[in-house]
Amino acid sequence: FNIVKFPNEGCNSSISNVYGVCYTSSECSTYGGTSSGSCASGFGVCCTFTGGCSGSTSLNNTYFKSSDSDSSPCLFSVCKSNDDICQIRLNFNTFDIAQPSTNNPSQIQPNGRTQCQQAQFLATTSDGNNAPTICGTNTDYHMIVDADDNCNTLSFTWSSSTTRSWNIQIMQISCDAKWKPPEGCLQYFTGTTGYIYSYNYAGGTHLATQDYSNCIRTEQGYCSIEYTPVGGNFKISGPAPTATANRGDTCATDYIFISGGGSTAGATTNFDRFCGSLFSVTDGSTTGTTIFANKQPFQVGVFMDGNEVNPSTSVAESSVGFYIYYAQTACT
Repeated sequence: FNIVKFPNEGCNSSISNVYGVCYTSSECSTYGGTSSGSCASGFGVCCTFTGGCSGSTSLNNTYFKSSDSDSSPCLFSVCKSNDDICQIRLNFNTFDIAQPSTNNPSQIQPNGRTQCQQAQFLATTSDGNNAPTICGTNTDYHMIVDADDNCNTLSFTWSSSTTRSWNIQIMQISCDAKWKPPEGCLQYFTGTTGYIYSYNYAGGTHLATQDYSNCIRTEQGYCSIEYTPVGGNFKISGPAPTATANRGDTCATDYIFISGGGSTAGATTNFDRFCGSLFSVTDGSTTGTTIFANKQPFQVGVFMDGNEVNPSTSVAESSVGFYIYYAQTACT
């Protein structure tokens, strides 16, 4: 008889939008998985894995799920499936925990609005190179972290009985994978067009203490990119009490970073920092617009400090975040 061997690659299970790993039926049982469809021309089964609080995994495509019996803190350990793993991608199929503080005192001193005070999610490494803490509603977002030789820890903590629901797909990315995102990218986007949101944009408030990069793969034959807030939805800091755009050195507390952003791709007058209640390269503009750039790699950096400061006692600092459409332009 012939022994059939096949790679243990990712597979589509018989459950909608749930992915697994192709193993033999006996391997799937040994690893504690659930057989959900076939793979490898019927020689294997698509084996799915789930875990909860106080659990751990060293298997690709494991799902870390919440339950009604969870208590804080909820920790889940993610260890490399082999030495060739460089990154862990967390796909937030469901992510809904307590919103950040929306307290808005009538004062101009720094306040705790946008801080994750009632609940927090954190992906940590043993060397302290942690992703930023997030909270609120982040369903369909993702996060990419470096794989730790000593295992990564995913942690949810909370101090109240508000909504807690999560289902996180944990993908392990090989160091040699051709599609591996560049280092330093917390989120990674592909395609000539797409959308980028600030974390918790769906919740209506951006998050405090953020410092990360959204990276966009330059597609073949494309040389520049444009960014446009969808429906004008760009509201990040800004010292003016009226809706205005700010750029450059005016943006010092909360802002996004686009290298060489200008009114055209390759404009000699360009800026890197953008903030305010509108999106423009013109400081103080009361009209939002599209910003272009041709510097590569294409990235949208995000920096939010740890608090908000109202421009006056009657006007709150803009704290919604951003919802940006990007479109790459072909080389000419």
